[in-house]
Amino acid sequence: MLSPIASCVVPGTTFEHMMSELARIENRGEEWLRGKLAEGGLADATTREDQFLDGHWVTVNAYATFDGGQLRILRDITQRKQAQLSLESTVTWLKGVMDTVVDGIITIDETATVLSFNPAAQRLFGYAPEDVVGYNVNILMPEPYFSAHDGYIRRYLETGQKRIGQAGREVEGLRRDGTRFPMELAVAEMRQGDMLTFIGVIRDISERKRGERALLDSQSRFRHQANRLQAIIDNMPQGVAVFAADDALVALNEAAIRMLGLPEAEITPGTIDVSLFMALLAANDNPPGQSVVQLTADLAENIRERPEMVFEHASASGVIMEVRSSSMPGGGLILSFTDVTDRKRVERTLRDAKDEAERGNRAKNTFLANISHELRTPLNAIIGFSEMMKHEIFGPLEPASYRAYVDDIHESGMHLLELINDILDMSKAEAGMTDLVESAVDVGDLIRSSMRLLSRRAGNGGITLSETIPESLPFLLADERRLRQIVLNLGSNAVKFTEDGGIVTIGAQVTADGFIITIADTGIGMSPEDMSRVMEPFVQADTRLSRKYEGSGLGLPLTKALVLAHGGTLTLDSKVGRGTTVTVTFPPARILGSDLASGDI
Repeated sequence: MLSPIASCVVPGTTFEHMMSELARIENRGEEWLRGKLAEGGLADATTREDQFLDGHWVTVNAYATFDGGQLRILRDITQRKQAQLSLESTVTWLKGVMDTVVDGIITIDETATVLSFNPAAQRLFGYAPEDVVGYNVNILMPEPYFSAHDGYIRRYLETGQKRIGQAGREVEGLRRDGTRFPMELAVAEMRQGDMLTFIGVIRDISERKRGERALLDSQSRFRHQANRLQAIIDNMPQGVAVFAADDALVALNEAAIRMLGLPEAEITPGTIDVSLFMALLAANDNPPGQSVVQLTADLAENIRERPEMVFEHASASGVIMEVRSSSMPGGGLILSFTDVTDRKRVERTLRDAKDEAERGNRAKNTFLANISHELRTPLNAIIGFSEMMKHEIFGPLEPASYRAYVDDIHESGMHLLELINDILDMSKAEAGMTDLVESAVDVGDLIRSSMRLLSRRAGNGGITLSETIPESLPFLLADERRLRQIVLNLGSNAVKFTEDGGIVTIGAQVTADGFIITIADTGIGMSPEDMSRVMEPFVQADTRLSRKYEGSGLGLPLTKALVLAHGGTLTLDSKVGRGTTVTVTFPPARILGSDLASGDI
């Protein structure tokens, strides 16, 4: 019973030490410990109860010994406490009866300890519940019943011989003021597992008639409440079936009978148990395809072992029901039935729409890949021949004005080729087919070379390019071409959307989060709505036909796909008119020593 401090419950250990250890292990406060240590915690012939963290309860009776010590008797009362808790769940609907009957009702356990004390008993004996509950019931008895009562219970437990039956007999009670009064006492027993409870019904015989009228009134109210409760259940849209602790059906509403489509005579309360009920469900289950699991008769056994379950039942009429089982305190089971036919139909529609969208997306990617391959063949000829004409391989162009046209043809061809390459890369990325040729990359040199490529365009717009790269920067395990594509795409965007006189800063650093590359600008910025839209392919923040900034809308989505292919992340931080900062983070596992080169891996 004192298992938390079992190691120190040995002869020679002081009471103070034992209680201090118990307070420490059980997380009790100083006030609790002081209460335990004050006068040994208990006065002579008093009783206290304690609950331990593992949930078990112990009652302690203390008696003074002739030498000034104390005899302490410990009793495990966990079962009684658990029984009390299970009974509490029924108190709400029984309270109307308990509070209105004129008869006193007292419940005790097998140790004669009072468990409950209703208001009628309070009026009869003059005690408040807190003065009686937890104490021996013999405080309500005058002699000779006081001395003989514990013997009655002990004899009954040993032999089964009753002194007082359910019919009752006349005895005397002892009020708090010491007066005795005649009463009729009937005792019944209630077993819940190993817990035995005695229910005593006490009636003051001098007011028998009034008590009988009150009892009739209370029975009428009880029937009215029961009828009203049944009416409420019958008008619920969900079906409800209630089974007692012995698996017998005790309640079934009309919605359940209608949903299940079973003959009402077969499933009336008291004529069927949960096993037969589940067997009837299984026999009538008609799942539409593989989306609903076929019920089996052994489901009843599974529900007993694990009562909190959710499954589906499809009736022959095509109605699909979601069945939920819930356990009740003290045993028993509740099954609720909800018509989910419309929901299942919507789910199937959404599933079909999703499959159709995925098929369309695959067809789009296939089309883009095919058309891109087809366009590259004539583009190669356009770019190649225009480049030969630019360099006048076969002689000067005549007239000279053709040179500007040739430059435009070559530049347009290159632009179109870049767009086709981006579309191919985006299609591969969406299909998860981005190929990486990984090596140790010097990110600092890569950023500086990329800035040289961006410098001409930045200079034309009066934009300042700057870098924030530490002198010592480790190598990064990455695809160098793809990494350069990431930096150039983000850098080009920053330059394109920054007004004249602005600043674009490209930096790199290593933190505990990984290898971080940032591209920050003082450009036009974006709203939160724009930031979510620009990550979609072929979308730009400025969607007007007369938009100022050119582009296919593939730069950011493609860049994000390349970053994800490296196991990294890309985040945007932007405010309208304040500029944008793009942060690319590669995982720490890709960071290499600064003394590596491409040939080392």
